[in-house]
Amino acid sequence: MTTRSQKKSQSTVNINLVSPKRIENSWVLLVKDSVLENSNFSIITLPHPAHGHLSKYCLDYLNKKLYEVVSFSEPYRSWFMGDYVKCDGSILMITPVNPLFLVLPRLREQCNNRAVPLEDLLSEKGFDKIVHFVTNMNNIGDLKGPVDINAYKYNEEKTLNWLKERIHKLAKVLKEKNIHVMPGAVSATFVASNITKEGIDDEFYLKYAHGIVSEYLQDDLVQKLEEQFNFKPEIIESVGKKRKSEVECANSNKKIKSEPCLDNEIDIKVSPASTGATDLKKKPMSAKEKARQRAASGTKTISAFFTKK
Repeated sequence: MTTRSQKKSQSTVNINLVSPKRIENSWVLLVKDSVLENSNFSIITLPHPAHGHLSKYCLDYLNKKLYEVVSFSEPYRSWFMGDYVKCDGSILMITPVNPLFLVLPRLREQCNNRAVPLEDLLSEKGFDKIVHFVTNMNNIGDLKGPVDINAYKYNEEKTLNWLKERIHKLAKVLKEKNIHVMPGAVSATFVASNITKEGIDDEFYLKYAHGIVSEYLQDDLVQKLEEQFNFKPEIIESVGKKRKSEVECANSNKKIKSEPCLDNEIDIKVSPASTGATDLKKKPMSAKEKARQRAASGTKTISAFFTKK
């Protein structure tokens, strides 16, 4: 039998189990239930194929799929967890990514003039866990030697053709989903567009799809791929501005809100009416000030004694 005091102490202990430190060290991840059903689900760290910075990736061994962990964050966002507030209001999401994008930089670097077995190419820590996820290596390389060795040499022509095929498929999906690819408001990206897709040039969808795929490619390969499509200059400029505005939307909104305040401050500082300088009159000197001025006449300053002779 438990008393009221004992029940009160037990409830207090349960509340204290979730400490503020534990809340701050946690994070929110949006993931499909089918992925979490995999008992071997794990997260690894690998260099990003475009810039080489470390990024997080999820391995789904059950379905043989690779996912990238993407963070969505905006300023002044927080999470309320129980009785505590987590200051970092970002959301982590996983998006599927083709493992060939992760293999491509290593293949270009090490297999440009020779063939290397795939297991040796991906023998470093982290990469060794995605060996069994990599398929269709013939899309970016040539198989050399016996089949059981599985050695490949980089083929740039195959790679560009494979990337162009993926861009065309992605552009088709963008058009079918009626995704907003024209320059305009950033918010139009997240809602169904009212513009009829028949009135938009297909090259806009191709350029937008090219920008999405280019986020996983190195700069020189992006340039070669863009030369293959030979986009119109006006399309490059308009679509490029739209994608740039999506990345910098948080900073731009903050800047737009602060600019009117700065303009008002400048107007107040330079306005003569606000300072009242024209209405000020010179006050007459008192008797003490006049006597002090007469006593100071004819005297020298200290700096006068240190002149050159």
